Amino acid sequence: MSRRSNLDIILKNMDTEKATKILAKSLYKELMNNGFTNRDIINFSKEMLEHMASEMRKQAGVDASRKKDRLLIG
Repeated sequence: MSRRSNLDIILKNMDTEKATKILAKSLYKELMNNGFTNRDIINFSKEMLEHMASEMRKQAGVDASRKKDRLLIG
């Protein structure tokens, strides 16, 4: 069984909060083992948050336009 399959099984059978902690710890170890510095990991985290915020803004725009369309129709 591959490593990815094991991770899929583990993540499907545990609560999201615990899975998130395990994923964060695993990713941190993987990045450190591949030569990334703490500063690199902080920058990665910043980029991740910026990407997430951008996606949330896009979704909020879609949700707002759908709401506006419903108001015009109904």
